[in-house]
Amino acid sequence: MRIIIAGIIAGIILLTACEKRANVELPYEGDKIVVNTMVQADSPVYVRVTQSQPATILNDLAFKELPQAHVTLLENGLPFASLSWQVIGGRGYFVSDIPAKPGKRYAVHVAATGLDPVYGSDTIPRQPDIRDLFARKTGNSVRLTLSDPGSEQNYYRVRIYRADSVNGELRPVEKLEFRVDPSLTNNFGDLMSDSYYEDVLLNDDRINGKALQLVLQTRFDVNFEYLIAEVCALTAGGYKYLRSVNNQEENGQDGSNVLGQTISVYSNITNGYGIVAGIHAKQISCKVE
Repeated sequence: MRIIIAGIIAGIILLTACEKRANVELPYEGDKIVVNTMVQADSPVYVRVTQSQPATILNDLAFKELPQAHVTLLENGLPFASLSWQVIGGRGYFVSDIPAKPGKRYAVHVAATGLDPVYGSDTIPRQPDIRDLFARKTGNSVRLTLSDPGSEQNYYRVRIYRADSVNGELRPVEKLEFRVDPSLTNNFGDLMSDSYYEDVLLNDDRINGKALQLVLQTRFDVNFEYLIAEVCALTAGGYKYLRSVNNQEENGQDGSNVLGQTISVYSNITNGYGIVAGIHAKQISCKVE
């Protein structure tokens, strides 16, 4: 459980900590509250609350934190848990004193002096069904099976890690770069790329209700003892948000492409910016053969 909670904190920091500078003139609609939280099943809720800045300032550390904001967390429309201000990794979060639960809808309401109150909500999806993780030393192929329930539209994020045994417990120690194996279709032709990434986002449009053997190719040979694969089930909102962030970066809005088309990051925050999204992670491990 500590692994997943640490991963969620790291995920939130990654969502908010990327230092980017855009070279495109964008209209600024004035100061608004920015809310970022990925609500993970069986983990406390970590809510990052800041004040918006013009598009030319995209370093999260330069955003004004709002530790005096009034933040309310609801579960299925009812008060859920008290939140306390905590500084984690140099950034402030409002943290719930109890964990979120699978299948529930969580709403975040934020009010701060001089700014319009904001609101966002999402549900926590069911945990993904993954199994049969396999990798062989000196090779760079990793296989796992993902079974899609087929009863609804589903979205996933895939990551793999080098792992070590610490006090008898297997823990991820390094996120690996990988791509969908170009020698196989994997039913995801649109994910084929010469580039390697630390995560892959996919939906179930072509595997609805089926079991898929997902074959991944790591940048470097798997020459270590243990491997962990993590698949997170995402809601539509979380998928759209992460997809739009990836598209913005790939389009060169990090300052590398002055001619890049402007891409807006998806938000489901009423009267403000950011994201409230449900996420449900599952990790499986294997000893590399």
